Amino acid sequence: MHILAPCAGADEVEPLAASGADELYAGIFPEGWYARWGRGSWPNRRGPGPANLQTTDEVVALHAATVQAGLPLYLAVNSQFYTDAQGAWLLDHLTELHAAAPVDAFIVSDPGFIALLRERLPHVDLFASTVTVALNAEAARLLAEDLECARVILSRHLDLREIRTLRDAVPDVDLEVFLLNDNCYFEEGFCSTTHTMPGFGVYCMTPWEVQVTRDDRGDAPLTDPEERARWDFLLDEHREFIRHLGNRGHGAGHLKMPLGPCGLCAIPELLDIGITSGKIVGREASLFRKLRSVQAVRRVRDVASDGGARAAKTEAVALRGDPRGCAAGYSCYYRSARDRDLVPVPTRPRGPRPERRR
Repeated sequence: MHILAPCAGADEVEPLAASGADELYAGIFPEGWYARWGRGSWPNRRGPGPANLQTTDEVVALHAATVQAGLPLYLAVNSQFYTDAQGAWLLDHLTELHAAAPVDAFIVSDPGFIALLRERLPHVDLFASTVTVALNAEAARLLAEDLECARVILSRHLDLREIRTLRDAVPDVDLEVFLLNDNCYFEEGFCSTTHTMPGFGVYCMTPWEVQVTRDDRGDAPLTDPEERARWDFLLDEHREFIRHLGNRGHGAGHLKMPLGPCGLCAIPELLDIGITSGKIVGREASLFRKLRSVQAVRRVRDVASDGGARAAKTEAVALRGDPRGCAAGYSCYYRSARDRDLVPVPTRPRGPRPERRR
């Protein structure tokens, strides 16, 4: 399984390669996009700023550095859809960009744009972004066979059992999964926000006040103590989950590894499944966070290859330095990978189920 790391510029290539990255990816927010379409639409699922390169010169320099390091480079242009005008403009831009910096693949989502890009640049690999929402084998076949995508990046919400089932159904399709840093409790491909509402921020990360009522009883408040306790538990868990997804409340492990959403314990099974690449998320992150993330994945992958699954999971928990967080599972991409002998996995309290409406 390759280690795919985010990269924000040519100066990050050498240290990422030295830390163990096998592949690099970057985003682009081309000059001229704002003047045409403003803030209401993005060319990929990250906004302008440190998450993206803006000029052709930046891409050319990054590509030259990856060639020197012997690493492939992929560029993300993975918004859910483009208007006809946006698609035509972006198609021309990518054609010119690839002539100046022949990157190894584009990460894309819009099926219509995939078809246009395949026709315009037939010899360039296209990767189906997680934003395409590949949740099953038929979706993977559509993307790989009908749209000729060389790799399918799976939804971050699939569990290990589902990933294995999908892998068995499409053994010839290269699959990529998420490993570290950013998470979301929504399905990104179904998300309609660009996280740019002025003065509001990211609405899905806002700590809303929630009230639970019984609609089968005229929106009456909960009165049963056990039912109230059950909902209080679920809401508290949800708030804590949001805190972890936003990387809030985290320190660092004893090796100063930044904490946050994680799939390190799942690496042994992902290797066994035959996953092509494990993605470290965070194009906008600091170089320190990227390096520590790459080093952690490389370490656990090496231990899994040499010492087996148990040794790799032990190493993953030690690297995290956050046994409480591992036990809670709020930050786990793949909760089923947790080993009860390594972390005390909690049990949910059970309460009465709401009455079914007739």
